[in-house]
Amino acid sequence: MKKFKLFVLAAFLGLATSASAQFVNSGSSSSSASSTSSSFDFTSVKTDGWSRIYVSYLPSKVKFDYDDADDMKFKGFQVGWLKGFGLTQRLPLYMEAGAALQYRSYKDEESDSYYDFSYKYNLLSLNIPVNLLYRFNIKDDFSISPYFGLDFRINLLGKIKYEETYDGDTDSWDGNLFDDDDMDNEAWKRFQAGWHIGVGVDYRIIHIAVEYGTDFNEFAEKSKFATTAITLGLNF
Repeated sequence: MKKFKLFVLAAFLGLATSASAQFVNSGSSSSSASSTSSSFDFTSVKTDGWSRIYVSYLPSKVKFDYDDADDMKFKGFQVGWLKGFGLTQRLPLYMEAGAALQYRSYKDEESDSYYDFSYKYNLLSLNIPVNLLYRFNIKDDFSISPYFGLDFRINLLGKIKYEETYDGDTDSWDGNLFDDDDMDNEAWKRFQAGWHIGVGVDYRIIHIAVEYGTDFNEFAEKSKFATTAITLGLNF
């Protein structure tokens, strides 16, 4: 994963540097070059922006800052909306902002001939991403956009369910992850902020992206989320 982050960051910096050099060298001829749809064009800028609706597969890991602690692997998905707009008329540099509902779940269970045990986490969050991207226009209807950004996440609902069966007797308990009494004064935090880096590909109205990011702050003691997002969206 470190190699992936370094690759995306290097690609972003390389594209931005090349694009800047292309713009400086092209001078007044850049406007005529941008009109050729089949050329490899760094300087074609569409300042009117776009809107996007999208869904993402959202596998996440809880990373613990403990010795010999195993990561908790959450399954998840998100549904969201983004608005992109140009920051300059000279370079294809854009900002995106929007909102998404995220759902994550985790389940662990053990059993033998006398004993069954399981517990499950469910988490619903509102995520607000803000991205800075550089659009690398290959054709009028095809582009590649390395990007990085920040996440501001509000955890709306969080539940834990515990169930234990021993010798035919079952005991169960439901708790609120954000309640101090339920969590023995170790309630999860409602607000988290983090960063992410990724690459998006746009072909006509279709958008595909892959990104990876982690939280800045802990949601519980010595615990942070690291999240991969694989996204499919529609631009309009």
